[in-house]
Amino acid sequence: MVHATTRWVLYVVSLIVLGPLAGLLMGLTDAPDGSAGTAIASNSPVLGIVSLLVGSALAAGVGALAAWRCGLRPGLICSGIVLCWMAGMSAGATSTIVANDGAPWGALVFEGVVVCASLLGIGVAIAIGAQHHTPDPGEHLVSQSAEAMETEHALRLTPRSAGGIVLAVVGGAAAAWALALTDLRGQVIAAAAVAAIAIAMLVKLVDVKSPAIAAIAAAALLAIAAPAYAMVSVPADQALAAAYAQSLPGLVLVMPLDWAAGTLLGTPIGLAWAASIVKRAEH
Repeated sequence: MVHATTRWVLYVVSLIVLGPLAGLLMGLTDAPDGSAGTAIASNSPVLGIVSLLVGSALAAGVGALAAWRCGLRPGLICSGIVLCWMAGMSAGATSTIVANDGAPWGALVFEGVVVCASLLGIGVAIAIGAQHHTPDPGEHLVSQSAEAMETEHALRLTPRSAGGIVLAVVGGAAAAWALALTDLRGQVIAAAAVAAIAIAMLVKLVDVKSPAIAAIAAAALLAIAAPAYAMVSVPADQALAAAYAQSLPGLVLVMPLDWAAGTLLGTPIGLAWAASIVKRAEH
């Protein structure tokens, strides 16, 4: 009961206190035309990076606290809620292209690198917090495999995890491509979250002992891969026309911060589903 109460208090604090604060930081980034920008595709990339790092630190802090008190999965969710505010206050793909009169793919690739590093840092902080969590009796669902759950908070990858990460990157990219039909903020974050569910399941089903950080790493790579794919598939001089025609590939519509927020929200669900599948296979 104590852990359940603590968990919901931390969810609420993430939603109505830390999340809006992190979103306010991202709201400081303006595009050249005065509209909302992204962390780096903005008038002040330095301010954007600082805002991104401070917001990520808030997410890591509440996530680590929640993981310590309530377990790894609540920790991921708390951090994901904070990053959802950040992603929601950041510009989408179409508005970024329009505001810059072209495609700032280079800036977005660099932003993806920063987001990838921040996301991995958040994942490590949450995993360390979860390692110090003492579960209540009966806290874990009996319908989930104990073997699949006991290594979730580990930081060491298994030899088979690398293959799982590669497969998960491909599967996650395909899922996001199919689901991101527009760049509406809610839709692209949801697309990234569903992709993260698929990623976590693929990583865990390839090797049941793979830790959650392996799934997070696979999704984090897509924060770089998506704008990198845009760089080679959507020429800068054609990006504006493609944006107005709403013909940008679905993968391109998911921005780096969308991947970060979706990853932290979707990974716990994917881990739970994978553990349930493994549990049924054990019988």
